[in-house]
Amino acid sequence: MLVFPEAAKAQPVFMEEHVVILIDRSGSMAVTRTDGSTRFQAGLLMARDDVEFASPSVPRYTAVWSFEGSTYYKHLDFTLNTQQVLNTLNSIQVGYGVTPLAYAACDAVDALITFRTQVLARKRIQLSSDGMENSSPPGTQCHGPDSSTMAAQSWQWKVRNKLRTGNAQNPNVVPFAIVSDVTFFGGFVSGVSPSGEKDSLIHEVSENGRSLVPAGHALPPEDPFVAYLRMLAVESGGRMRVVGDNAPRPVHGDVNGDGCVDMRDYDILLLNFGLRVPPGDPRADVNRDLVVDYSDYSVLMANWGMGGRCTATLGEE
Repeated sequence: MLVFPEAAKAQPVFMEEHVVILIDRSGSMAVTRTDGSTRFQAGLLMARDDVEFASPSVPRYTAVWSFEGSTYYKHLDFTLNTQQVLNTLNSIQVGYGVTPLAYAACDAVDALITFRTQVLARKRIQLSSDGMENSSPPGTQCHGPDSSTMAAQSWQWKVRNKLRTGNAQNPNVVPFAIVSDVTFFGGFVSGVSPSGEKDSLIHEVSENGRSLVPAGHALPPEDPFVAYLRMLAVESGGRMRVVGDNAPRPVHGDVNGDGCVDMRDYDILLLNFGLRVPPGDPRADVNRDLVVDYSDYSVLMANWGMGGRCTATLGEE
């Protein structure tokens, strides 16, 4: 029988949370994963989980945007109505175009910064994408050349500035104004043979998490674009999830990210119960309200035994 300590009594630092769910609708999101879903469908399911398992202690205003081609779409303005958010997510369809990520993200920052300025609120972009920025229109605030080193005036430099300061041209090092949560979809890496030549794309891991990289091959460094998104998430206090096409869709309550909600996750949550984040482990803050409490425990228990790798994980305990 599982037991849990008395619920934490700490109050949230922020009075409200304001979130823009920003969904990539470009054509590559229609790629089918090994579980039969598309990347787009998996992204929508994860977004719906985030909405349904939100903290009950902090009012959350949520807007739903998507991007594709050379523009973005505002499907729903900020609302407290959870069912309206879920209905909107259910109505969105994948598109056929390319990826104006910088354009959409920077305008989403403007929407967040100017919304309900009279209250102290945590501002957050929740991005779901599988592709690199490649089609933001010239003249928009975060349009720029690509630069793996984040050179001045590149789109990477501008987006980072925008998230930090609200101004694409202001590179001052200040606490981030906007938290970035990123889910990146993709499931292949280039194999490097012993001779140093790149082979065709290969799966990084199998369904049970074991490496599928052949002997004599090595994984290359993380793709620069994925590394850039990870940097934005980490620096801003957000969360980065990389979801391989051959990997199970992440489940809420899978605190340690091993593909199954089980005793290992419970132990991490128990060790951090009652703590704010930080200093508490952010993985244990399942519902992202910056405190590990009974709400997080409830989500974990609601999803107990769920996850695409539960058979292998539970068998090892």
